[in-house]
Amino acid sequence: MANRTFGWIQNPSSTDTLRNILGIFVPGSDFHTFMVSERLPLLASAGLFKTPGLYMDFQKILRRNKSIAYDILKGQGAGGESRSKAKCSGLAQAAVTGQQFKDYVVDGKNIRIKKPYTDDWTADGFLRWAVSLGFLDYNYADDTCCITESGVSLVMAKTPKEKNTILGRAYLSYPPVCRVLGLLASKGHLTKFEIGSQLGFTDEAGFTSFPQNIWVQAYEEASDDKEKKTLRSDTEGSSDKYARMICGWLEAIGWVNKKPKTVKENIGAKSYTCIITSAFEITDLGIANYSKALGKSKDPRISKFVYREMLASKASDANYLRMRRSIILMYLENHTPRTLDEIKTYLASKNIKEDLTTIKDDMTGLINIGMDIEYDGSCYILNDNIEKLAPYQEQIAKDTTDTVAVKNRARLRLHNIDHKYLTLIDYAFSGKDKCIDFEVYTIDLLVNELAFNGVHLGGTRKPDGIFYHNNNGVIIDNKAYSKGFTISRGMADEMTRYVQENNDRNPERNPNQWWLNFSDNVNHFNFVFISSLFKGNIELMLNNIKQSTGVEGCALTVENLLYFADAIKGGDMHKDAFINQFGAGKEIVCTIHRT
Repeated sequence: MANRTFGWIQNPSSTDTLRNILGIFVPGSDFHTFMVSERLPLLASAGLFKTPGLYMDFQKILRRNKSIAYDILKGQGAGGESRSKAKCSGLAQAAVTGQQFKDYVVDGKNIRIKKPYTDDWTADGFLRWAVSLGFLDYNYADDTCCITESGVSLVMAKTPKEKNTILGRAYLSYPPVCRVLGLLASKGHLTKFEIGSQLGFTDEAGFTSFPQNIWVQAYEEASDDKEKKTLRSDTEGSSDKYARMICGWLEAIGWVNKKPKTVKENIGAKSYTCIITSAFEITDLGIANYSKALGKSKDPRISKFVYREMLASKASDANYLRMRRSIILMYLENHTPRTLDEIKTYLASKNIKEDLTTIKDDMTGLINIGMDIEYDGSCYILNDNIEKLAPYQEQIAKDTTDTVAVKNRARLRLHNIDHKYLTLIDYAFSGKDKCIDFEVYTIDLLVNELAFNGVHLGGTRKPDGIFYHNNNGVIIDNKAYSKGFTISRGMADEMTRYVQENNDRNPERNPNQWWLNFSDNVNHFNFVFISSLFKGNIELMLNNIKQSTGVEGCALTVENLLYFADAIKGGDMHKDAFINQFGAGKEIVCTIHRT
């Protein structure tokens, strides 16, 4: 079975391009005629097909009016080349006109036109969007797509009003749209960060939201316009991006207004105020249509399209999670109220053994993706009718990687902190590609969940972060390693440099003066390495740093960081007792365990 990723859309936004791709499936439509008579001949004449035979293959496919293989629609990747240089290899690629003008030779003549095709990644985004909104039907058995009645209606729509009506109905069948509308309807004017923090399975690394107060602090303390621009354009979590894209769709049909929001954030003794431009309000038209999704209007409730791929994203055990959550949704489909114990028993009957905490987190996540599930304190009831959710034909084994094992173990011990911080385990084991997320969400935990003072630093010639309480301050070095971290000589030297810079506080030594982020009253310092697991002679390397700087430090696994956090939040440990352990000169372990 092909591995497709339906359900979560980050990039496509042009509904005109979406209609064009759907037009491939509708003979006689304007775009189908354009493809047959103009676009494909142009690509062939300009030598832009990856292989010459694709021209006739695509012409035959367009004329036979049948389901089309997903791979033929999507095409192939660049094969080691840059996307911009790759030639056209998919029908959906040929349906998308690029933004940049290019020079081509067609029938011996030089012409300058917008690039008449796109890359496979962009084509795949539009295909996934079409499938997720119910305009294309996907067949798991043979990995093909065919157009639905609503897809044909969108292609043949004659007026903007008709087009928007069809789009609106499709959006209401897409759970994340309903989640966004529900948040805006109940909570008013929200930024993309405020929406993103409540969208998706927030205890998984595939659904991240950049902490708004940390973003605001970074933006207001940015040293130049270039850094501010980067924060505005590139600094957001995956769920923040989902939220921004969805609001863009809804803005185009008049259901949402984009309206900058002035936010004020307090971190420690400092207050920061800035304007976040990616902020949104629901309109009267949006409220009226959201009522349709809830079945509160004269129109019948609109069914939700739920593809199994929507039920997990980048988790290492995503396939298992999708299966488990699919089974839960199918169990709730008859709209009978169910307790967590009943859900647990039903899962066990399907040979899926999970604890109540895990199931409760699943239910929270299902609500956060946009399923209309009510909870009365004892029972859950699903109000939605579901389509597209294909049952699994075989059992998927539970993953046994270190990440999953640690996460499952920690989930049972965390009674007080928000379970979204379980994503720290994903980041710690992810490797270097997620190191910045690991840094940011460590500070998020310390500052927003535990009310320490702290700052994410990172970047050139700065530690990853710092935090402090009363007169005690700690320098943080996050290390994301999938197989565990050994403090090498180079890593120890880097920490030694940070500690010495803080000791000397000489701007000539380091002009960025990162140490000024500590409060003036902080006069006792330690350092910490935070990672997935630790290997090697940790105590020797910690002692070497101490001998060079006179400052003591420790090592801390992300698992134990979460246990300490839970003990502090639950009142079983004071913050002073926690921070006083950072001079231990060894790996510190939380022994507090409330059952």
